[in-house]
Amino acid sequence: MASSIWPKSSKVRVARSLSAHSVMGLVISALMFIVCLSGTVAMFEDEIGWWENPVQAPVASVSPEAAQTAARNVMAQQPDTTHLYLYLPRDNWQRFVIGGDDGLETATAAGEMSGGYETPWNDFLIHLHYYLSLPTSFGMIVVAILGVMLVAMAISGFLAHPRIFRDAFRLRRKGQARLVQADLHNRLSVWTAPFTLAVAITGAMIGLFAVVAMVLAQTSFDGDNRALSEAIFGAEGEIDESPAALADVGAALITLEEVAPEASPFLAIVHDPGTASQHTTIYGEHTDRLVYGEMYEFDAGGALVGDSGFTSGEAGKQIAMSTYRLHFGDFGGLAMKVAYFVFGLALCITVAAGLNIYFLKRAEAGRGLPRLEAAWAALVWGSPALLAATLAISLLGAGMVALTGIFWLGALALCALGLAVKDQVKTARWMRLGLGVSLLLAVGVHAVRFAESYQWPHVWAVSACFVVAGLVLVGRPLMGLRDARSTSPHHLASSRP
Repeated sequence: MASSIWPKSSKVRVARSLSAHSVMGLVISALMFIVCLSGTVAMFEDEIGWWENPVQAPVASVSPEAAQTAARNVMAQQPDTTHLYLYLPRDNWQRFVIGGDDGLETATAAGEMSGGYETPWNDFLIHLHYYLSLPTSFGMIVVAILGVMLVAMAISGFLAHPRIFRDAFRLRRKGQARLVQADLHNRLSVWTAPFTLAVAITGAMIGLFAVVAMVLAQTSFDGDNRALSEAIFGAEGEIDESPAALADVGAALITLEEVAPEASPFLAIVHDPGTASQHTTIYGEHTDRLVYGEMYEFDAGGALVGDSGFTSGEAGKQIAMSTYRLHFGDFGGLAMKVAYFVFGLALCITVAAGLNIYFLKRAEAGRGLPRLEAAWAALVWGSPALLAATLAISLLGAGMVALTGIFWLGALALCALGLAVKDQVKTARWMRLGLGVSLLLAVGVHAVRFAESYQWPHVWAVSACFVVAGLVLVGRPLMGLRDARSTSPHHLASSRP
């Protein structure tokens, strides 16, 4: 027999290599878990963002006259802005937000500016999900790679379990811990497979757009990134900066109602306002389509120039404009948001259970990793606890940069605590308690700071959800409620997100 060309390794070196491999696996799983968790919470980014800074009463609708008033108010405050934005209220987003290059503010139904629009925690959450708090271009690629890995894991999981559909409703809650975790992992994988694949594929598409755009620009547009962008989103043309009266946004809204009554406008943008080149773009939502919205172009007087064809143009445009809503569940109203939230929690549980199975297999073979197992439990329960804690801290005035540092340094500290404790049951219990306390603390701070805003139903609704979740998480350990297997080092609830 020919000798192997691979050098012989000592048992110590092999053990160290396996340990390093386990740590890397833990890091990759942790990043994927954080992306899934932040995306799940971000399902309610609009509701939480509104709750975070409730400085304005709900606005159900805005008249064309009020929209024009708002445009004039923005120009008076930001005369040098190159773009003017009017975010119009929708059924699931009853706010009127206006602004320009120097920032946004909330506005009344009459178009008068009414206060700031700063939501640092919401911004932190979105940046965490989109980019893992990394620089945007690099972070989006990293998240996209995680999306590709999630697709591969979902497909390979199906191929590795030929009985996965036959056993789709077989869920053991008692017995050997590894089998319980395996059933949980496999069943949730089957039940949420369409959601997982849809979210992972669209997430990867969104994340890798920068890479694809760079390649397409080089191969099809002679390296001109702007030409590629104009081919997809349309060109603005040459700019004539000669002064002119502000474009008539109100007239454009009236025209849109006449020519496309099925389109519900949710965003109006005046390009180069106050110049001879100004024109207005209005995004209209088509509730029977998955596209983000049709883009209608109007001249300065409010006459329709054309549309982008996102709802009726080339298939590539329609697909590209449909990925966002499919990924974030931004269709079907509140019911779809709740469904996406539940499926997102199931995906988090699936990721957590997958690594639990690995740890349990090692423990059964006498090669357990109690320190890493406790660190994983700290991450699984500590991440949502840190999200809740940063929410409370943001209400005290912390900005996005501070929240980002607190989250990541806190995650490292909690994992280090798990490594020191070496008891994943105890670690997970502490993290759950911390999550509950942080939720209650956030509501307490919010109630003190925005007491006058509790006259509005949406503020009560969000606070009530946080209070109920917080009481459940705090009450269980304090009342001594334990599952039948609470004394086991592999208690099911100890690492379930």
